[in-house]
Amino acid sequence: MSAPTQVERQHYAKLIGRQITAIIWEELEGQALPVLLLDGWDRDGNAATATVLADAEGNGPGHLDHSL
Repeated sequence: MSAPTQVERQHYAKLIGRQITAIIWEELEGQALPVLLLDGWDRDGNAATATVLADAEGNGPGHLDHSL
């Protein structure tokens, strides 16, 4: 296993202390996509959310996407 990069560490550190308040079900290419609604706001002032994707581009090993 490779060590996480500094960018990966910073990306996931923003989730520390957040709480999941609800799950919103969306659709991605005909499949159910759970979107985790978090407490607080994202960097643009919208409701904070996180979504599990295959990877940052959507086609490889797991990536938890957020805009915190």
